[in-house]
Amino acid sequence: MKLNTMAAVMSFVSTLENDSASFYEENADKFAELEGLFSAWAKENRNFVKKVKQTYFGVITDAIESTFSFAKLDTSGYACDTTLPEGASLTDVMERARKIETMLSNFYSEAARQSEGLMADLPRLFKKIADKREERLNALAS
Repeated sequence: MKLNTMAAVMSFVSTLENDSASFYEENADKFAELEGLFSAWAKENRNFVKKVKQTYFGVITDAIESTFSFAKLDTSGYACDTTLPEGASLTDVMERARKIETMLSNFYSEAARQSEGLMADLPRLFKKIADKREERLNALAS
């Protein structure tokens, strides 16, 4: 599905962030060694949704909304598969978390790139969230 408006992007962001937050909450409960990290990430994911909405509503006007468009932001490249087989190991969870964070980093980077000519605040926030995802990937690697 192509995302053509910021309203569609916000809806998709909500889905991605809430699904990934649920993944982190579920696995924080299963693996004590991940509890602190994954609980913090789940909370932060839900906060990203709020920040995107607050930033957008803080700068948008009807005139901008009518012309604001994401030309090629296609959801098919950003599937957030948070399912794991029954009895998944810590290694399985870490690998799935890496895939989720990579996908989300790519999504936010592309959203920032496509929106940078239209307004400054949202692309800046998208880049910041993408950078945060890269930090998470580094944390997962260590």
